[in-house]
Amino acid sequence: MAAMLGLALGQQAFVYAGFAEVHEPVELPGGSWTWFPDEALAGSLVDGSVHLLGVEETRRLWRGGAVTFFYKGAGSAQLAYLTRNLGYSLYYDLDVDRGRLVGWSKIDNRMERALKLERLTFVAGEVPLRAGQAPVMEGKLMARGLAADVAAEAPAPVYAGSGGGVFRYVLDRPPTLEPGVNELPFLKTDVKPVYTWRFQGSFAQVPKLSFVRGYTLTAPAELAGGLVNVRVDGVLVGQAFLRDAARGSRVQVWLGADPEGKATRKIEVLKDERKEKAYRVRTVLKNPRGEPVRVELDESFSARQVVLKLPSGAKRTPSGYRLELTLKPGETRTFDYTVTLRY
Repeated sequence: MAAMLGLALGQQAFVYAGFAEVHEPVELPGGSWTWFPDEALAGSLVDGSVHLLGVEETRRLWRGGAVTFFYKGAGSAQLAYLTRNLGYSLYYDLDVDRGRLVGWSKIDNRMERALKLERLTFVAGEVPLRAGQAPVMEGKLMARGLAADVAAEAPAPVYAGSGGGVFRYVLDRPPTLEPGVNELPFLKTDVKPVYTWRFQGSFAQVPKLSFVRGYTLTAPAELAGGLVNVRVDGVLVGQAFLRDAARGSRVQVWLGADPEGKATRKIEVLKDERKEKAYRVRTVLKNPRGEPVRVELDESFSARQVVLKLPSGAKRTPSGYRLELTLKPGETRTFDYTVTLRY
């Protein structure tokens, strides 16, 4: 029985980016028990991760393609291990017109057998894993597996909270994970993306500023980082990377330059000396689009001392200023400030 132990109901997996922790239910005899992992699993085990839960272990022996556990107690327990043959990645589809965000998990099952789990937990965040494999397994290794079944649409995972700097999503009774890449939706929610222009750069005497385009939205739930496909009118307008975000926080995805995203400038020199220069700057912002545009201006200055006189709405930053505003369709606004740079 020990040698043929398979993936039974009651098993659960905690999947991370590139690896997973698997918990298999076992019925232990008294004193010792031997585990025969199959060849695919044995080569993927992470060093120091194989252990029993529910009993007090006294030692382990790795030999001849098997692991023998010695412990105090008997009865129901769990075999736990980390494997690099099971992991996942995330991506999102953002439909701007519908205001719909769908998150997908791509679960890569390289264990050469189908996995039927009672619970699947996605762990999102930065979780480092050291290099190294478990002791070399030699000898005849026994294959195990479960017959595949056909499942209906899977229920969406439920957010299970955060702890230790990671997010967790739990899916009870997921469909069977076949060998290969299995894609499951883990989030379907409505959002309100706002078209956004952003400029981040150093002050220069140029007649125009060029904006990067993207979208700003409020995180409807705890969002794990991943690639985002952004579509408008059913057309892909770009891909971007979404960082981990807590519920209610601001999320932004950036898609590259906007040919219409320009601001004109008039710069008047007030003082031009070797150790001190001063300027009066007028920036004209115009929205040519038929929808509101959020504008973010983040400009910095390089000098020993920077003296800025800013209008209301702009905020001083350690190296310059930041301005955030929303332009209505067709609206034009001007933004004036003076700056003195002392070197």
